[in-house]
Amino acid sequence: MNDQLTPEERAVMRARLVGGARDIKPVGAHRGAVIAGSIAAALVIAIAGGVAATTTLSAPEIATTPSPAPTESTPTPSPTSTPEPIVTPTQAAPTTPVLAFGGDCSAVLSESAVSALVGVPMEFSPGLPVWDATFLGGVSCQWRAQDTSQWQALNVTVLPWSLVPEAVRARAGVTPSCEGGPCDYSQRFGDAWVVVNADDADIAVRAAAEIGPRAAASPGTERQLPSGAWKLTDCQEQLADAVSGALGRDDLGPIGTDNVPMGQEWDVLTASGFADWCSFAPVTYDEVTPPGLRIGIAAGARFDASEVEAFGGTPVEVDGAQQAWVIEEPSLKALRLVADAPGGLIDVTASNLTEEQVRTVAAAVLAALG
Repeated sequence: MNDQLTPEERAVMRARLVGGARDIKPVGAHRGAVIAGSIAAALVIAIAGGVAATTTLSAPEIATTPSPAPTESTPTPSPTSTPEPIVTPTQAAPTTPVLAFGGDCSAVLSESAVSALVGVPMEFSPGLPVWDATFLGGVSCQWRAQDTSQWQALNVTVLPWSLVPEAVRARAGVTPSCEGGPCDYSQRFGDAWVVVNADDADIAVRAAAEIGPRAAASPGTERQLPSGAWKLTDCQEQLADAVSGALGRDDLGPIGTDNVPMGQEWDVLTASGFADWCSFAPVTYDEVTPPGLRIGIAAGARFDASEVEAFGGTPVEVDGAQQAWVIEEPSLKALRLVADAPGGLIDVTASNLTEEQVRTVAAAVLAALG
């Protein structure tokens, strides 16, 4: 339960749930989102070419003995050949979407540029991708203060403008009020949509202006979710029975907290049918160590095993999963389980639950999602 966390732990949790798309250690609420591990996409073009071959015929030898007088004969017409059609090379349609900035955060902003914008030394902060904008043809990046005692963070996401719903388009170019916490600013540049999450409106606006012209030249190509992707409607309703059954409890409800995904980027990801999120905990407070669950879903996405294991993931077996890992989260006093299946991937962060219980919950969630 968030209500039991110290102020430092609450800050870490808010950072996990802030609205970017790169490190997810998750996208979320107002601050440093996340959605990480960029997937580089290559545009493969096949070109078919034709090769023309010619042959030469040698002249007949000259006779050295007299030849009999020729007799007249009816000339036989020589056969004519029909020329073969010339094959024009063609290009195959790309099978992989082009990513904004090639999926490369260093091309979006350098660490020195981010440091100049924010006013303190900043460094790129990769994380484990959950709601990763690359799955939609974009890119999302996060930078944090090099000094871990400081709180500054900057999150940038670039997506194709075609993905942005009308309600979010209406907010493009509107300078936010950041009083009381981080906020986001978005702008359209050609066919690209740039959204910046920061703790200061001026920083967000200046960052978008610096990125914008280059984003217009590399907006990414919209990617449709695969046909087998999960159909997300309402995470709480879709998973409530599954979670309650897995834990053998009928007293679970949403966790009451401000640490929830929100913001312009979150609105785009959910409108596309790509992302959803929900939480569960006892609705009463009569337990000393009540269980808590936070579940993120990305339809049609898949984890990269090498990235998860580099992030500290230990492979485990989960019914219904193609691959799954457990990750310790000491800063949150929690256990994290990530898994993917044909329909997409899930990220389950649990407190006061055993690994076996978390694996049981994950299996039930995957079964409920189909």
